Amino acid sequence: MSMVSTKLILSFVIEIIVIGSLAHYGWRLSVLESIGCAAAVIVIVRVVATLLSFGLSELFRSPRPKPMRIGWVGWLRLLTAEVWAVLRVFFVLHPLERWINKPDPDVTSDGMPVLLVHGFFSNGGYWWGIKRHLRRNGVDSVYTVNLEPPFADIDALARQLARRVAAICAASGQPQVILVAHSMGGLVCRAYLQRLNGDRQTARLITLATPHAGTVHAHLIPGANLRQMRPGSQWLAALNQEQGPRPTVPTTCIYSCHDDIVAPQDSGALRGAVNKPTPGIGHLEMTFSPIIQGLLLAALAEGA
Repeated sequence: MSMVSTKLILSFVIEIIVIGSLAHYGWRLSVLESIGCAAAVIVIVRVVATLLSFGLSELFRSPRPKPMRIGWVGWLRLLTAEVWAVLRVFFVLHPLERWINKPDPDVTSDGMPVLLVHGFFSNGGYWWGIKRHLRRNGVDSVYTVNLEPPFADIDALARQLARRVAAICAASGQPQVILVAHSMGGLVCRAYLQRLNGDRQTARLITLATPHAGTVHAHLIPGANLRQMRPGSQWLAALNQEQGPRPTVPTTCIYSCHDDIVAPQDSGALRGAVNKPTPGIGHLEMTFSPIIQGLLLAALAEGA
């Protein structure tokens, strides 16, 4: 079980015990009513936090070209879809990652392995929706990785990624992998490619909602990797300067102009990469979005 799974399960249990006890002894509710009340409070807190995140992202949003704008109906769909994604990711996919994530492919495939790299305070469970889509479309050699601890330095996480890539190449018999990364995972991949000679074992990089120029949301939480993801940080400046005019491997950056975690949203673009903006999709919704799944499949086909 990943560290994120353990932390989430423990936090849910503690929250239910504390809130349920207050409801039971303060409001004289039954045990079942107290548990239901605690669960409702936990869900409401996550929903409110998501809406506040959208508010912050709008304060610091980047300019949106006319084709990227959405009306009030689009906003209603966006908010609803992202809240639903948050609930599924944090209450199901992350805590149950050990059980819902199938083990590595046990049959060597002729196709190049695809390694899915998660973002901040996440694990391989996040990729459930995209993994299903890839396998339904004939991409069988799909792997995940759990990068830990959650608040570690990005360069340290890049070293974990290097070991995982080497193991996949050895097990699959393929000399290279394709990296697909969500959010902070894209920065981990770039650190691996640029600083650990990862371009030797990587054919292509595809990032989804990666803050290549940082995000203001990183100021809200302490942690080594959060400090590195703040706009204007020395770590980000060095990484982008080291890259040069183009990435070390062919790179596609898919991002949303309405991302609620990456702000300004055009931080999802990268100099020298193929940048593909899309409107009306939330940060965590990406694993479930048919639009993102289609763009990812197309990017993989371009690489092939």
